[in-house]
Parts: sequence; C-alpha cells; structure tokens
Amino acid sequence: MALSEQYQQQIIDTIKQLPEEKLAEVFNFVTFLKEKYQPSTEKNIVKLGGLWEGFEFTDKEIQDVRKEIWQHLDMKEIV
Repeated sequence: MALSEQYQQQIIDTIKQLPEEKLAEVFNFVTFLKEKYQPSTEKNIVKLGGLWEGFEFTDKEIQDVRKEIWQHLDMKEIV
C-alpha cells in the first residue's frame, strides 16, 4: 500500500471515530483545504454578468455620475 493510500485510510478510520456532530466541521475543513490548494485560474475573477440587467442608463446619467465621482476624488488628499 502506497504512503498516500495509508494516509487516506488513517484519515477515514479517524473520521469514523468522531462524534456525528463533528462531521460537518471536518467536511468544512477538508473543503477549505481543497479550495486552497486546487489550482484555479478563476480564483481572483469576479463575475458580474447580469448585475445591471434591466437597467438602461443614458449618456447624460453616466456623465453626471463621472463628474460627481471626480468631484469627490478632488476633495480628498492623495497620499
């Protein structure tokens, strides 16, 4: 039996000895580890598709918002 298989079997045996109310905690931790070490190119990608669905903005509204943002930025000291 390979070392990896031995570890897997030891983990399974240990989990079987835990009280049932601790199984969710084990599952959450294993899921966390899986996500942490699983290579993913989408890890830092935020998908915003459909965020503004159903909204229609006029050019004037967009220009007004841009002006307002720039005014607020001008008021703050840039360090």
